[in-house]
Amino acid sequence: MTNKLTLTLAVAATLALAVPAYAQSSAQTSTGAVISVQGGGLTSVTDLNDAKTADFKTGFNVGGSLGYQFNPIVALRGTYTFGRSESRGTGLPATLKEGTKTNRQYYGAELQLRAPVAGGISPYLLVGGGAVTIKPDTTPSQDSFTKPAGKAGVGINFEIPASNVSVFAEGTGWFYSFDKLGFDKTQFDLAWSAGLTYRFGK
Repeated sequence: MTNKLTLTLAVAATLALAVPAYAQSSAQTSTGAVISVQGGGLTSVTDLNDAKTADFKTGFNVGGSLGYQFNPIVALRGTYTFGRSESRGTGLPATLKEGTKTNRQYYGAELQLRAPVAGGISPYLLVGGGAVTIKPDTTPSQDSFTKPAGKAGVGINFEIPASNVSVFAEGTGWFYSFDKLGFDKTQFDLAWSAGLTYRFGK
């Protein structure tokens, strides 16, 4: 009985010392400025009109971010994403005929909330806002327009052991009002990407 009690107390004491030490170590190695690059696809989830006769094909996106990781859970990032896709449908106006390549520039700030688990894996949530600038690539040239936008997303990050490099995959949704070119509809664009992150510091 005494031996079991001694062993139990020894294990409890070891855990009590190990857990704070691990948490402190994680905090020390998970803070600092971070830079990311990414690329993937761009899907317009909603149609441009209620009749569902105008929308955009799936396109591509490339982008990056600069930010700061405050601790293993919280980070703040400034982001930029360029996306391009083609218009399609029978309900398009003459100024946005079918097959028109349309550029979108998404930029803003976001809060990243991680949930670190074993093995350097961290699922995370994103929430933030900014703006989107839309420019159809037409001749004669159409003016661009900019709209405020909200954003939310989810992702998963894997930190490569003994390095400052992580790989990640995420999906980010942008919400904004598309009230130009003969349309008036709330748009939901989904950017799905994979990329690399480098964290400065030790």
